[in-house]
Amino acid sequence: MAKVLIIGSGGREHALGWKLAQSPHVEEVIYAPGNGGTEVEEKGRNVKISKSSSQSFRDIAELIASESIDLTIVGPEDPLANGIVDYLNGKGYNRVFGPTMAPAKLEADKFYSYQIMEELGIQQAQSEFCYSTTEAIIAITRMATSKGIVIKARGLAAGKGVVVCDSNNQALEEIVKHTLKFGEDVLIAERLFGQEFSVFGISDGNQVYPIEISLQDHKPQLDGDKGPNTGGMGAYGPAPIASVDVVRDVAENIMTPVVQRMKERGEEYKGFLYAGMMMTKEGPKVIEFNVRFGDPECQPAMMMIKSDFYETLSLAMAGRLDEVDMEFNPGASCCVVMASVGYPGSYRKGLPIRGIEEVESVEGVKVFHAGTAQHKHEGLITSGGRVLGVTPYSPEGIKEARELAYSATDVIQIASSTSYRGTVFHFRRDIASKALED
Repeated sequence: MAKVLIIGSGGREHALGWKLAQSPHVEEVIYAPGNGGTEVEEKGRNVKISKSSSQSFRDIAELIASESIDLTIVGPEDPLANGIVDYLNGKGYNRVFGPTMAPAKLEADKFYSYQIMEELGIQQAQSEFCYSTTEAIIAITRMATSKGIVIKARGLAAGKGVVVCDSNNQALEEIVKHTLKFGEDVLIAERLFGQEFSVFGISDGNQVYPIEISLQDHKPQLDGDKGPNTGGMGAYGPAPIASVDVVRDVAENIMTPVVQRMKERGEEYKGFLYAGMMMTKEGPKVIEFNVRFGDPECQPAMMMIKSDFYETLSLAMAGRLDEVDMEFNPGASCCVVMASVGYPGSYRKGLPIRGIEEVESVEGVKVFHAGTAQHKHEGLITSGGRVLGVTPYSPEGIKEARELAYSATDVIQIASSTSYRGTVFHFRRDIASKALED
């Protein structure tokens, strides 16, 4: 029986651990540091780690040794970009699922990923590297059209580093604020049009095995894709815009060539790989790569996987992806993120969360925690911006999964707000609505 360690504290980590715990090969899932939901999950246990990168790396190495951890999965992008896999490999711990620092630049450095795609002739938005606000202003003036322009932070920005501008004037207004917040290195990119979708795969360093469900994330804060970008307000899958054949094609002709090019550079990539795609009139084009599973896309993806996920990841770690044959549930899953009022700006913490037991008593409904904590006297409380990912699965399809999701969010909102005597959560009302459009 194996012990699995999940590094991170969000809804993605909760979903990964929940799915791995279903394997008969897994004895326990340890979350470092986890959240209020992982703490009470079956086979789950939270372990505190230091918040500083250098000390947390040491804490995790000691934890792997003391607990005889069989498999470690790194959830968030920051520790990957900061070299946690390199550090653990250097300590002799090689069953760590995630890329080392060099290939993690695929997400951490937009310039790097753009160059790799250029070399491989992969379809993407035409872009220009800018190393100062002045250069960015010149690029915007030269590149912007009546269709607008896109500003992208070069480095990691927790999903909030992209600004889609409708006009030249808007871009010129936004660029100064953007560079002050995220730094002066920016990618000024052509604006693409169409529906976005996400493809996730598992890389063993040689090839990418796709999770054959396309997913669609909802980044903006408000209905109708309005408002500022967030880490993600909801996701669902499969997305009708991208069939299984499209997903396989992205994995075979985009993701696998990228992984193989990095290996040629001596930057072998093992771990989850995400391709953010846009279905344009010219066909699928890449918007970005991430070097980990997306959040909140991970939540519905885990609900859709039928196979033993621990066995799948173990084969990937052994370089035996050719032996993987994943099965998926029929139907669809929909995740609605319940966020603290004010997110992605300032928000209150410590507010009561109620109603979860009631909604989880309904067949097919699972609530994944992110910004939650267990309080000694108050019970479950809010502790972050994105608090819950209400994620039902229905074998009947997306319409039914979506209805379950919104029935559940209403119950939690009413119960929590009654306890607090004020509104606790904000959530979008249009998650998965595109899937229902003809």
